[in-house]
Parts: sequence; structure tokens; C-alpha cells
Amino acid sequence: MSVRRIVLAICATLTLTLTFTGNAFAAVPGLGAAKSFHRFPVYWAGEKVAGFPLEEISGGHSFTFFYGDCALSGTDNPSCAPTIQIQALDICGRWPDRSKKKRLIPFRGAKASWYPGLKVSGQGPIEQGPLEIFTGRTTVVIYVEEGDLKARSETKKIAFEVGAQLRTVHQTSPKPLPPPIPDSLAGKLPCQKTPTR
Repeated sequence: MSVRRIVLAICATLTLTLTFTGNAFAAVPGLGAAKSFHRFPVYWAGEKVAGFPLEEISGGHSFTFFYGDCALSGTDNPSCAPTIQIQALDICGRWPDRSKKKRLIPFRGAKASWYPGLKVSGQGPIEQGPLEIFTGRTTVVIYVEEGDLKARSETKKIAFEVGAQLRTVHQTSPKPLPPPIPDSLAGKLPCQKTPTR
């Protein structure tokens, strides 16, 4: 086989791979809307994160990415939530309150806060999280439901693992996150002055 034929075969294989990969992302309902949204950058963690596949995207003025499915639990009022939810919101609608500002930590170039949860006697902390990341004009909120996890202590580990995989819907891999825009963490932007929070 000639070198030219080998090169052509490799090029054809790469073209098919890129086509199928693009089509796989296009098949996720809502991804097109997230990609065409320009009010603020929309972040997600790709098609799979922490072993959980992307199952659904909901959007409008903000976007939520649902990873993992859920099995109904409970007898009287069964309910469930996907294992991981990533919400991308405008910083104008969600920014750190006074208690969060005290706990802000550097995170990939941005600022973040983690809620350790409420302590219940004999049970340890409950309602751990969410992890909130303030980057540019976007607030990213990561919720991890413990239902599909081996231990409640995994919640924080997985939330930060998800945070490490964040990228805009236009990026193929994680990059450093931009810092929050000036005055946004203090709620001093003109759009943050409204009392409807």
C-alpha cells in the first residue's frame, strides 16, 4: 500500500470520527440552545463526568445539565434527583451573600464556596453543598445527590471533581476559569441592585 493511500485512509477515519462525535453532541436535546446563548458563558462538564453520563439539559434564561439518572425512592411521596446537576446562571441573579464571602476560595482562576452541610446529632452533616463557582459573568452551582454514592463523604470530592472538568459549551476541554467581573462578588453591579433575588 502506498504512503498516499495510508494518509488518505487516516484522513477519512479522522473525518468520520469527528462527524460522529459532533452528531453525538448534537443529539443531546438543549445543547444547541446552550451553544447559541450569548448573555453569559454557559458551563458544563462534557458528555460524562465522575462516571455519570449527561442525560438532559434544561434551559431558557439559565441552563441546568443533569448527569446520571434517578430511581424513585420513598413510599408515600417517591422522588428522585439526578446524581449531578450543574446550573449555569447569570451573576446578576446569584452572587455570594455575606456568609459566603467569608468562605470564598481560589478555584481554577475563579472564586468558589462550599457548604459543609448542617450537622445532625448522630448522623453527621446532611445537605452538603452545593459548590458555587463565580467566574466572569457566570455563577456555576454544582449539586451532588448522595443517593447513588457509596458514602455521604463522597459528595464534596465529586463536586470538586465536577468543578475541575468545567468548560464552556464551546470548549472541548477544561481551561482556566476567568475571575469574577469586578464588583460582582459584592453585589455592586447595576443589574444586582434589584431586590428580586
